Amino acid sequence: MKRIVIITFCLLAMLPVLASNLMPSLKLNGSKFTLYYSAKSPEIGSYINEYYKNGETYESWTELVAVHHFPTAYSPIDYAKSMSEYLSSMNCPCSIENDEENNQSLIDFILIDTSKLPIILEFNIFKYEKSPICGSVALQYAKRYLIYNMLEVDKVKKSFEKDREKYLSKVKKLEIPDVITYDIERGKYIHHEGILTKNNKLLN
Repeated sequence: MKRIVIITFCLLAMLPVLASNLMPSLKLNGSKFTLYYSAKSPEIGSYINEYYKNGETYESWTELVAVHHFPTAYSPIDYAKSMSEYLSSMNCPCSIENDEENNQSLIDFILIDTSKLPIILEFNIFKYEKSPICGSVALQYAKRYLIYNMLEVDKVKKSFEKDREKYLSKVKKLEIPDVITYDIERGKYIHHEGILTKNNKLLN
């Protein structure tokens, strides 16, 4: 009986690891990102999926890959232009590159929050393209720095500029994963609603 209890305890202890290994993952710039969070948007009725590097979470991350679904955005390029205009209205300069032939747009920008320490600098890239299901989807790559000294801000900006083209190229090449229609919290399924796939099938 004691042996059975020990084996059962070991299996239970392994469940979080097994669940994590079963989560969808992707690779970017030599790093593996695993789906850690997925939730339905009350505003547009679709899911956002967030992928993190091993050991990182939405509370403390240095790099993030996310998939956004916009079911009513029928033109990825028009939606990206709207995003660009919004960023400009918020005094956040951005660069936009439209690919009319492939119906894609690429936006990159830097967010800076100096309201309190640590200062947050976040480099973002969004790739918009037509969803195979409905509307548009976007792949987001973000890299974040926490800085405690204003003198370091310019150094980080220069590092962004140095690596910008490299990351733009990698995001361009990365295929946007399927939108996962599960609620997921900390790498664990909350409840099952199915998986929205590119073949327009709901897997139960």
